[in-house]
Amino acid sequence: MPETIEISLADHGEVSSAEKKTFLESIPYYLGGVYNAEFTDSTLVIRDVPSAAVDSITQAARECLATAVAEHDRFEEKCVSSFTGDYALRENTYEELLARGDVMPSQVGKASYAGDMVKIFRGLDDFITAQCIAMGAGTEIYPSALEGSSLLRAGYFNTFAQHTYFMAPLKTSRPALGAAADGSILSDESGTAAAHLQTPEWVFSPTVCHHCFESRKDSAIELPLKITALNQCSRYEVHGTRSLERLRFYWMREFVHFDSDEAAVVASLDSFLDFMVETLTRWGITHEIVTASDPFFADSATSKRVFQNLFALKRELKLPIPGGSLACASFNNHQASLVQSFAVAAAGDSEDSSISSGCVAWGYDRLLFALLVQLGTAVDEWPQVIRDDLGI
Repeated sequence: MPETIEISLADHGEVSSAEKKTFLESIPYYLGGVYNAEFTDSTLVIRDVPSAAVDSITQAARECLATAVAEHDRFEEKCVSSFTGDYALRENTYEELLARGDVMPSQVGKASYAGDMVKIFRGLDDFITAQCIAMGAGTEIYPSALEGSSLLRAGYFNTFAQHTYFMAPLKTSRPALGAAADGSILSDESGTAAAHLQTPEWVFSPTVCHHCFESRKDSAIELPLKITALNQCSRYEVHGTRSLERLRFYWMREFVHFDSDEAAVVASLDSFLDFMVETLTRWGITHEIVTASDPFFADSATSKRVFQNLFALKRELKLPIPGGSLACASFNNHQASLVQSFAVAAAGDSEDSSISSGCVAWGYDRLLFALLVQLGTAVDEWPQVIRDDLGI
């Protein structure tokens, strides 16, 4: 008979939303599988636990929770600016989009769009792309996949390995063809799916900016260089994937700036941050800008978080939704970390010259959803200033 484990959070003080997020992302790897884990106000609840495994899973969950809290208690998210608009948050936005057919989920963490969602998506992308081009960016187009070695080179696996989608083709063998033909490789009923797959050389890209570095690795570039691109990206998420809040396949536009002058990169990031704050304030959208800590730097996840938070190298745009908030855009100063990892040099300069880079990333699925939560799904009733800006 499956059992339910309840672990009090009292021993850890007030567990923040960021700490809970880290725990939920980490716990499957502590437990060796996906369990039904969630937080109440004061308790961690894990359901459907086999009776024989209660003790071992309880111990592993306590260890995971303590680690998640320890990772975060050396840094503090700080609000840089905020604005409170007049719109009330709507509770059933996702359900309304489903009922209208504007969102069509095809599996957990994956959705297609139609109707007004397409109009808003295109209008928002045109609006943001125009700003990128006004900032001097050229446009590029990338595939959906990266070489696995590129993410290894970037240090991605050191901190986000659990989010990686690896791509592996069939082995060139008749048994592999048979396993694909009868579907057994998808259900893996015989437990032999891995035996029919080649070693993965490719991964689905988790960001747009990794393409910028991969395509320029071990080469010299003319500076300054500014790029913008829109791509569908991928992260393997194990929880909270049944809405648009957290997807496994999502759309992202980025602006990437390479420069010999780090101050110029920072100026670009600040300009885009000001652009988003001014736009959302003019639209009357409640939002805040916070310093964030998704790691880019140093040797361990914790030291990267501390380093990044200390120097405000990553800032996030957050919009509220019922029960929390969504990070919808980020403004990231890479400094020299990625150009050094990919051996990108400045054309015509000596080996001693340094390059900095930075990027701005907009997560369109989250941004669309958060806007709809405030503005409602009746797009024809949106304020005219927003409809004019988006051309809808």
